Amino acid sequence: MRDKCPSGCRLEGFIDMADEDIQKRLRKICARIQHNQDITSSVMQNIVQYYWSQRKTIIQTFMQELRYAEFAEELHRNLTFLQNRSAELSKELQKKHCMVWDQINEIRRIEVDIDIKIRACKGSCKQTFDHAIDNEGFSAMKNKMAEFNILSKRQKSFSKKLILQSVDRPSVPPTYRKIPIIRNELLTKFEDIEQHQVVLDEF
Repeated sequence: MRDKCPSGCRLEGFIDMADEDIQKRLRKICARIQHNQDITSSVMQNIVQYYWSQRKTIIQTFMQELRYAEFAEELHRNLTFLQNRSAELSKELQKKHCMVWDQINEIRRIEVDIDIKIRACKGSCKQTFDHAIDNEGFSAMKNKMAEFNILSKRQKSFSKKLILQSVDRPSVPPTYRKIPIIRNELLTKFEDIEQHQVVLDEF
């Protein structure tokens, strides 16, 4: 059994050694904390710079999207107007087509009638005329009119258009908002900028 120091100096020496060891450890921990804080601060400053640089790009893209949507809407209105106007003109052409076809048939009827009368006169008239019905010409006109009739009935409708649709996104967690630099720099994950997606709308 060891002898105890009656004055306690030996115990005090152990306490001093333990205290010094603890202080060394605390200094190392504090140095590491400070180092990590410096790194964190530097990273956060870089995040702030990156955030605002990206914000400019995102706002520019957002404005381009809005202009594109406005242009697409204007284009759709123009195409719809042209489609309606084309339908009106098509109806008018159909009417003219019927009139022309009736006139062609009338000319054909008159031509056949003339041919019959000329043939009847050949036996009694002193002077006769050679006359032949242009069957090929009539057939060609008939085919052309039929082709026109088919083409005039082909109308394409614009039943689709591109629109910008708002996109739902998750809300920013309260813990993120409580970070000092986030709160001070208003890094709210672009909550004030609406996000869209391009959608092909059918109507």
